[in-house]
Amino acid sequence: MSAFYHRCRYFLLPLFATGLSLVIIQLSQSRFPAWQEIIESLPYWLLPIGIVITTQFNRSRLAYLATLLLAYYLLTTDPRFAIKNLQQYSEIILLGGTFTITWFAFIKDRGLLSLHSLVRILGIILSFTAAFGWLWANAHSKVKFDIDLPDFITMEIRILIPLTLCALLVCLRGIWLSNLASTAIVITLALWTIHFLLPNPLPIAVSTSVLAVIYLLTVLTDSYFLAYRDELTGLASRRALYTLVLSLSRKYCVAMLDIDHFKKFNDTYGHDVGDQVLKLVASKIAEVAGGGKAFRYGGEEFTIVFSRKDTSSILIHLEEVLTNIENYSITIRDEKRKKQTKKQRSTAQGKSHKKTVNVTISIGVADHQSNEAFDQTMKRADLALYRAKKKGRNQICV
Repeated sequence: MSAFYHRCRYFLLPLFATGLSLVIIQLSQSRFPAWQEIIESLPYWLLPIGIVITTQFNRSRLAYLATLLLAYYLLTTDPRFAIKNLQQYSEIILLGGTFTITWFAFIKDRGLLSLHSLVRILGIILSFTAAFGWLWANAHSKVKFDIDLPDFITMEIRILIPLTLCALLVCLRGIWLSNLASTAIVITLALWTIHFLLPNPLPIAVSTSVLAVIYLLTVLTDSYFLAYRDELTGLASRRALYTLVLSLSRKYCVAMLDIDHFKKFNDTYGHDVGDQVLKLVASKIAEVAGGGKAFRYGGEEFTIVFSRKDTSSILIHLEEVLTNIENYSITIRDEKRKKQTKKQRSTAQGKSHKKTVNVTISIGVADHQSNEAFDQTMKRADLALYRAKKKGRNQICV
């Protein structure tokens, strides 16, 4: 997956989907009064559910954010918890929340019930302390900012300066990481600042409910990829393969692929290089044409399923994969160079410390026969793979 496609999928697409959803909600506000009571009660259900789910899956940053949003919602809407004159602290709450969200964008998820929680809580306290300190310093400063702002912006320039800086940092971090959790944090900061900067574009119940749904979708989507994607190669896993089997028609063929002499290669160059080879081979297998779906079956073995195809129509695509892998040169860096001092590296600068190797794969293919289970078809493909190995490897057997 290219970097651009990855960013589109995990950063731009969620932002676009959230923005489109908010526009639709904004245009539908005329219908809110009929659902007012239900809408106002949604955060009391969605945010606690979000806290439980994110905690269960160790997404501690989202769990803390959901907790802070729930606390803020309670303090602003529930008479039992509402703080008198809370409005006068809005600038501190805005900046403190912004600093907290920004800090969460740059730390890692840790178990919520661990010593790391003390650091997180301390960080939240320091964020709100920093917000109070910034506002206090500005209130006692003699420097004045005479800048005309648009009428719809109700905040002073001294508030907008840290907000803009934090927004820039969080967005850059989100683009750099391009994962669903960091994108959720970007969206959180956007809705948090919009709530304070603009005169009620959306009810607080709607924005907090939207964020709770985003947190839940983030965890569920990440969990899906953990369950159905191989972490090392990025290919679909064996579990995904057997999920696909449920939707296959009677006509399909299965190809089993195996890296030749991979154990010897691993023993010679080490497991780190072996992992790089697996990633390379997986990336080439993933490019298979002809409608094939690639899976990592286990170890150095891969599977490609061609739905509604027979062997004669897909051999050309498998031969292309075979050739692409055979012709790809893998550059291996000399491990001794890592142990050399800077002076030794300088002395040996003119010498090459790189070695180029090639790997090959063997492929076995089988058509699905009538009244045959998938495992039986795959077994015949595995036997064909064994024959390809016996015949000298780097070839396809049917």
